[in-house]
Amino acid sequence: MPEIAAAPTPPPAGVLYPAGTLQYTAAGLRRVFAWLLAGEVVFTLIDQLEPKVLPILLKVHGATDQQIAIIVGSINAVMQLLIMPPLGYVSDRTRTRWGRRIPYIFWVTPFATLFLAVTPFAPEIARWALGEGGVGAWLRGLSIPPVVLCFGALVVAYRAVQTATNCMFFGLLRDVIPDTHMGRFLALFRVVGAASTFIITYWLIGRTATHSREIFIGIAALNLVGFLAICWFVREGEYPAVPDKVAPARSGLGGVPGLRATWNFLAESFSEPVYLWTYFVRTCNYAALALSSFIIFFPQQELGLGLDRVGKHLSWPSVVWVVIAYPVGRLVDAWGSIRVLYHGLILITAGYVASFFLVVGDTTFFFSALVTGVGFWIVMLAQLKLAQEIYHPARYSQLAGANTIVISVVVALVVSPAAGWVLDALKGWHPTMALPGVGPIELGPYRLVNLMLGGLYGLAWLGLLRVQHHWRRHQVAGRYVAPL
Repeated sequence: MPEIAAAPTPPPAGVLYPAGTLQYTAAGLRRVFAWLLAGEVVFTLIDQLEPKVLPILLKVHGATDQQIAIIVGSINAVMQLLIMPPLGYVSDRTRTRWGRRIPYIFWVTPFATLFLAVTPFAPEIARWALGEGGVGAWLRGLSIPPVVLCFGALVVAYRAVQTATNCMFFGLLRDVIPDTHMGRFLALFRVVGAASTFIITYWLIGRTATHSREIFIGIAALNLVGFLAICWFVREGEYPAVPDKVAPARSGLGGVPGLRATWNFLAESFSEPVYLWTYFVRTCNYAALALSSFIIFFPQQELGLGLDRVGKHLSWPSVVWVVIAYPVGRLVDAWGSIRVLYHGLILITAGYVASFFLVVGDTTFFFSALVTGVGFWIVMLAQLKLAQEIYHPARYSQLAGANTIVISVVVALVVSPAAGWVLDALKGWHPTMALPGVGPIELGPYRLVNLMLGGLYGLAWLGLLRVQHHWRRHQVAGRYVAPL
């Protein structure tokens, strides 16, 4: 286990890896890696339930594409908007004997577990509610099927507390992992994430309709054990006080604590161009992640592939990633996140655009899934490291929360509703287009999702060029210094 040093002095003999006031031996660093990587298994399993399992479950119970978009995309975005910015701001300034992240993880984990475990019981809850007099009459009068409404309510409940876990977990990574090993850690982080994704896509997608309760309850139990173990076995160091910007006297905010905190948050989070362009890049990536919930319906409904077959195709990029992740992580440590992300975004943009034109059956879909899936893992690793390189460590969770505001507004109010509306409006639209060397392709609505995703990743690539420009402006003696 890491030991907390009394003061930020040079590391003693035998202690090689400092992270703030934490001093790790090689064995201590391996232990903290192991516990946090175990948490990533749970984190990814939960994170993959929404884009890969929940849409299928909702479809089985009669939800429209727009309702799926709202439940899977918009609800998550709204919860992040309401919870992550204030929680990130407060946790950066929290000082307890247990640290500034772990106390929050400890208190929200049991509630996240409970709500996640109850989610697949939405049909039973809806039937019970329909039998309850006035409530049942009110539900029957709605245009939304009661079971879909119940799923939505349960997703709101578990996403509210799970969002707090996510915010604190990523803040904890930034606080306890040495900068010298962050790229390699994030590579391993994404390796176990890929392994978890493989489990979801290869074995569980095909069983969603028949074993949804076992899937949700099993992952909920892992969530309880995994995150409580992190609270017990991972220690945080000591943190310096966080200096705040002072509200101008003429603004009248100086004597009002709540308004002063709001002014601080906005002034510190939305004034630096290097932060704003980083928000833009990550917003495009997470908007694409929300939209990718619909890509599973492309091979199933427009190429005629079975759901189990689709899940197995989608699982293989995770296997490839397990092999290449650590070398990519070392590359991130050597090159920096900007350079790796630059090439990753080119790969995934080209992959989705090519998929729109070239995917016509089982084999071409497999290669499409392989290219875009590997590109996805590279992009997600590099964009996470980008945030940790660009944001000031003293305000990491606050800046991540500010980024979440932008992501949530774009995903909840623009991308998810618009995508759901477009896909519902294009139901029955199936013109054909002849391409030389390919033959006729059917332009169904779910094929268009490939172009939408390619467009979002292309915008992220353009935004990254602006990040690089402002990153260079903050160089001091050849080293980037994050603005405070």
